[in-house]
Amino acid sequence: MTQKVAYIWGPVTSFNGPLAAHLVMKGWHVHFACKSSLNLLSLSPLDLRSQAQTLLDAALGGREKAKAFKDRLKLIDPAEALRNHKYDAIIFGALPPNFDESRSPRAPWSGSDFKSILKHFKGVPTFVISSLWGGVQKDGVVPEELEFARRKPLTTWEGTCQQYEQRILETLAGNESPWYLVRLPLISGDTRSGEAIKFSGIYPLLKELVTEGSKPFFSKGGATAGPSIKLSYNPDSTLWFLPVDVAVNTFYRFIEDETRPRICNLVSTHMTLNREWLSYVAETQSWEEIQSVEADGLNLPLTLRKLLIDDVQVKTRNLFEVAGRYQLPPVRLDRNYFQKLIEHAKQENFGDPTHESEEVSPLDYTEQLAKYYFEKFVPEKIALGALSSARINDATIGFHLRAGAIPGWILRRNTASGELTVDQFEPATDKPDILFHFSGTTLARLIQKKMLLHRALLMREVEVEGNLFQLWKIVSEIDKFLRDNPISGQDLPTREEVRQD
Repeated sequence: MTQKVAYIWGPVTSFNGPLAAHLVMKGWHVHFACKSSLNLLSLSPLDLRSQAQTLLDAALGGREKAKAFKDRLKLIDPAEALRNHKYDAIIFGALPPNFDESRSPRAPWSGSDFKSILKHFKGVPTFVISSLWGGVQKDGVVPEELEFARRKPLTTWEGTCQQYEQRILETLAGNESPWYLVRLPLISGDTRSGEAIKFSGIYPLLKELVTEGSKPFFSKGGATAGPSIKLSYNPDSTLWFLPVDVAVNTFYRFIEDETRPRICNLVSTHMTLNREWLSYVAETQSWEEIQSVEADGLNLPLTLRKLLIDDVQVKTRNLFEVAGRYQLPPVRLDRNYFQKLIEHAKQENFGDPTHESEEVSPLDYTEQLAKYYFEKFVPEKIALGALSSARINDATIGFHLRAGAIPGWILRRNTASGELTVDQFEPATDKPDILFHFSGTTLARLIQKKMLLHRALLMREVEVEGNLFQLWKIVSEIDKFLRDNPISGQDLPTREEVRQD
């Protein structure tokens, strides 16, 4: 049996990444275009190899699962594809379906690449992935046609979609190869798991709604009612988006079908008004409603705000013929779907990086914290060699708390063992070479790496007395220790550990 091979040209998007994964699982071989680091500054919308590999691994369920398909899914330089390969299908998707995916603005620059692909692979079925918003007429309808007057773009992104589609259609004019145009809506997470490889499209809206709903003060609709969220949207229009698995499965059937239509507006066959799907979102969070207002206080992208009030209609005669022929059931975007979508997005922090400093609550100053830090934490770090290379020599260094039952601590070298030790500071008898004076609040910030020692000195948060010739060398060493060994709540002993001590 001859293996079918597809060539996907474009960045790895919320659609064509899962599409590549679906194709290889169905037995296809896929070559995915990427650019080398030598072309880092080029205007090509293609991803670098490392970026593309990471996203494709995610689409396949992780790096370990992706290894099982490494012989079927290959990242390839466009020049190599033109030289050495024959394909059963060309999938050209330079325009990501979601407005906030990073490569969108570069899509119109891909016309010359598309032209060279058509010229080289004559007779190969070519599938162009475009956007619904690249084909909106003046009356707000997306037709199943190629030549028509498009409306004036409402957003920069819509202008990009129009430029991309029109340049592609100009390139296709007179081309003898069989070609097909598929317009996509926004792409959202999988219906089975809620998973997505990119949290773009409707996700900024879901994130803002969830954040707003977690705030403590809202208007209440009744004694048991949940919060009422305010959002500027048109309840009687439709924000067109489609679960990624539905889009991918339909597209896969489309490229396998020999009687496919020339144009397909690939949207949901079960149209859902904004008031309907937003009510399902409200139900998942136990909110009373998402109320339609003229202005809200949410931090949403301008493009998304326009999409929420825009009234776009989509012609889908070809789509219904395709869905009927493939026996594709309509998919309802209901409460269960949005529950999965939001839960998965929360688990992944809506795609935002999670930093340890954000996960761990900051420590407030207490005398117990100061005592534990100097009498347990610092000696343990010294025992592990934290100050073994420090240029402290025989200098004694004092740390004086301006208020509190304990005056402070002193760091000095034991004359008998030669080891650095930390002892309680006795102002009446101890005369350290360098003595730092600070408040408890400043100490808490220093030991958690929320303030650098040299900056605290410049800002007079810390005062110092002693030998000025030694001062800056000592400051440098202590600063390094504080940076390399910050304390957090995870370092503090539990009650059981304290009881055992």
